[in-house]
Amino acid sequence: MAMRWQMTAVMAVLALVLTGCTNEGEGMATPTGDELFAQAKQHYLDYRDVTNSVQGLIFDGPWEAPGGSFGMEPSGAGCPDGSYKFSLARSTEVDPEQHAEQSAAVQKYLTDAGYELDGMDLGSGEVQSSDVIVREQGEFSLLTVTFITNGNVLVTATTKCWPGDRYELGDLMFGDANLSEGYLPREESPSDPLFFGVTPGEPAFGPTPKPTATP
Repeated sequence: MAMRWQMTAVMAVLALVLTGCTNEGEGMATPTGDELFAQAKQHYLDYRDVTNSVQGLIFDGPWEAPGGSFGMEPSGAGCPDGSYKFSLARSTEVDPEQHAEQSAAVQKYLTDAGYELDGMDLGSGEVQSSDVIVREQGEFSLLTVTFITNGNVLVTATTKCWPGDRYELGDLMFGDANLSEGYLPREESPSDPLFFGVTPGEPAFGPTPKPTATP
């Protein structure tokens, strides 16, 4: 059945699922079919452009993409009926001594792009974390870049909610592809070509090879 893509939705990172989001386009006609697909693709590419740019300032090699949080799976969690969002999580490890410089680069990129930033420091003792946060701006309900003193870096993003049926959108994007069997990559570099939905002729992907960009 074409709904098999939903199997990975329950695996999404809890913090992303619990994040509320605003609904853009209330009162407007709900897009369907080709219009829904085209709008969702543009929203996806826009938010991935920002998150990938942030990742590239930190590390341009492969980042882990946990199952269910690749960032392409439409979700209705926290959204009004008849709308959807995307949620993403990426993790990597870099030298903690580079964190301050990388955090400054991320903050400059985001402020230059017009975002207002929040910050948060947590923890005590040997393990502490420092966050760069964007709330309710642009494509995002929440974007967080977390630097942890053990070397780990986590990027999480939840978009705002857009009008459109997430089940219809999932069918348009993935058809019969079973995401739980490895269609979406489990790791990805920020410079890898972006794609959206099923790539014709290549039904499944693991960590490698990566999907190719679609027009």
